[in-house]
Amino acid sequence: MSIAVAAPPPIAAISTLALRAAAPAVAAHAHRASHLSGGAVALIALGAVLVLGCLAWALARAFAFEPRWTLSLRHALAEARLRIAATWAEFGDWLRLGH
Repeated sequence: MSIAVAAPPPIAAISTLALRAAAPAVAAHAHRASHLSGGAVALIALGAVLVLGCLAWALARAFAFEPRWTLSLRHALAEARLRIAATWAEFGDWLRLGH
């Protein structure tokens, strides 16, 4: 009695078959690598800029940093607010009188 034993397939054939079977899974995984859309990345960047701006403002307020132009701007805005309020009051009086 003789028993015929088949020779094992070459290693190169096994690795090629394994790569062909794994290729669709790897390609699908590479396609889903980024879970963030462009809009989400833009919102994250905008949020980061906003946080950094708030942090800079908080540090400037904490160390009492007030340049000269901010004082003059504050005065100019207060003056404009007063003039607009007076003009609006005059307009309201004019409407009440029936003109």
